[in-house]
Amino acid sequence: MAFRVVQETVRFLAVSDPGRLRLRAATATTITVILAMVVLLPGSNLIGQPLTVALLGTVVAMQSSAAVKDRDQHSRVMTTLLLVFPALAAVSMSAVLSQFGMVADVGFIAVLFAAVWVRRYGPRGTALGMVAFICYFFALFLRAQPGQIPILAVSIVAGVGISLLVRTVILPDRPGLELTRLVRALRAASIDVLEVASNRGDRNLDLLRKKLDRLGSTALMIDDWLDRNDAAQLLSVTNDDLSVRIFDAQIATEQLVSALWALDPDKSWPNSLGQATTALGSCLQNNPSDDQLRAARRLAAAAADKSDPSTPAGIATTVAMRAVQAHIAIHHITHNALRTESEPRKKPDEDEETDTGWNPSTKAAIQVAVATSAATILGELISPDRWYWAVLTAFLVFTGASTRGEILSRAGHRVVGTIAGVLAGVLLSALVGNNQPLQLLLLVVCVFFAFYLVTVAYALLSFFVTVMLAMLYGLLGTFSIEVLELRIYETAAGGIVGIAAAYFIFSTGTRSTLTSKIDDYLDRMTAIVDTAIGAVVQPGHETDLVADIRKLDNALKDLATAGKPLEMGPTTRTRRGAKRLLRIMTVSNRSSHALARAGVSASRGEPDSGPSQETAKALRQAADVTKETIADVKRALAGEHVEPPEKLTETSAPDVMLQSTTTPGPVRSAVRSLSTLNRTMGEALTHA
Repeated sequence: MAFRVVQETVRFLAVSDPGRLRLRAATATTITVILAMVVLLPGSNLIGQPLTVALLGTVVAMQSSAAVKDRDQHSRVMTTLLLVFPALAAVSMSAVLSQFGMVADVGFIAVLFAAVWVRRYGPRGTALGMVAFICYFFALFLRAQPGQIPILAVSIVAGVGISLLVRTVILPDRPGLELTRLVRALRAASIDVLEVASNRGDRNLDLLRKKLDRLGSTALMIDDWLDRNDAAQLLSVTNDDLSVRIFDAQIATEQLVSALWALDPDKSWPNSLGQATTALGSCLQNNPSDDQLRAARRLAAAAADKSDPSTPAGIATTVAMRAVQAHIAIHHITHNALRTESEPRKKPDEDEETDTGWNPSTKAAIQVAVATSAATILGELISPDRWYWAVLTAFLVFTGASTRGEILSRAGHRVVGTIAGVLAGVLLSALVGNNQPLQLLLLVVCVFFAFYLVTVAYALLSFFVTVMLAMLYGLLGTFSIEVLELRIYETAAGGIVGIAAAYFIFSTGTRSTLTSKIDDYLDRMTAIVDTAIGAVVQPGHETDLVADIRKLDNALKDLATAGKPLEMGPTTRTRRGAKRLLRIMTVSNRSSHALARAGVSASRGEPDSGPSQETAKALRQAADVTKETIADVKRALAGEHVEPPEKLTETSAPDVMLQSTTTPGPVRSAVRSLSTLNRTMGEALTHA
């Protein structure tokens, strides 16, 4: 019993944090903060400097660890080294301008404008801008003086150096270990979704969709790993080979889930299906022996031979056998050398951006400049000493958000998180008192959870940052309930100003952005239909379907992000409509996966294994019907009147299947996928 609980806990952690990437990032930042405090606090005391000097270096170290997000290790090291320059410039500027009253406020706004403007230069520009902003802010917060600039510079260099030490020595990149954890997370996600699909007593469709989404997200993270690393150097297998194997395993699992869900829950499974799923369970363990894998392959093959492929259970058994083969292939890749030549993965072609006027970072910078200017005035009306909290919020609500809905959502999360953090901070401060070691411990704990949960919910980040500030005020001897109350008022003021700027200055509508993302998604889907059907009709030719389907997955991810604010819309109709549309797009994505798999399977076949001319013609006609339905969805979302289909039927499936009595497997798979895809798109039209 205890072993099972531990096993399920480990699986939950693997699924909720694939590859332990969030855990690793939070741990690295926390270790950086601890080392910075261990080095800088005694060092400051030793040379007779105030606590504020050590705190600035600690903040720089923390931000250096958290803000640098370049794709490869070399770039991350270079960006970390470059952080010294904007940090020094910002602190010096803040210390000097603070002597001239309101001029420091103007300087702060200028730094904020620049911090947003440099985002056009990618992750490096974003990191440099964030460090400049945070250093200027903390120099104001700590009331740095011009005479302190040299010692503050030493503290900054020490903070960056500590961050670099953690990044390169203590917790360096281990791509092999990261891939191992990601593959284990894929298996854990597969087990999770199969358990839900197999549960005949509790048919929870929403939970099933959630588990399927998590499976897809994990596969995407592996694909992201392939973009950053060369698998040939670690596994003696090319990136393309590994990508195809992961794709096969994901699609086979999704198809098995669909087949199991379609079974009558009131009827027991035949023995053959039970044997096939048992074999798959063996393959989804992390460290099976070669004998266990061979036994699983034999058991699944025998079960498929005994099953009736004309029945739903027989289809599920056959699909389970394919899933067994796909997951065994991944085991072989990660444990044995399948190839010896090294072929770095080709970088996907960058999509050309249409020149639509000003760069988005310039627009955002102007929005931030206006918002922070207004927040400065409003913040000083609330509190002349704490006005920067309003400015901070007005700036941060624009970080990672571009549409009105996203900014409104972030502002709301920040206010809620701040209020909860103030309550927790007051309670903890009352319990802790002036116990500095305990305050430091709680500060470190808050740092860990703030960065561990930052991608889970923005409100949680605000909560832990506010609690951390309460501990920081305690260390500085300036803690008071009134100060934390002011933080709530200033945060609310900054959020309101940020929302107003988002709505009235270079406003970007959430609905228009969502429509644009859907258009991009549907364009990619149409291209996949063309490529996959072309591969099925003319087999034996290499395709880029796996790379194309990952681009489609990323487009769906962008679409879901753009639509998330509408899922929390003010009216029930808005929320339901957004959720329904996003659900339809997600279901269509899985149909596209199945269609792409048919194309990939055909591309591996012999050139003379294609369908007859009549079947090929009927299949192309079926594809045209599906593409026309996709085009209708685009027109409907653009506001055009489109007549909904009178009846959602199989997309020319009988026309295709009746053309030949020996229809190849990829053709049958393509027909089923096209039919499902067309029905799904038709559902969007019925309520578009």
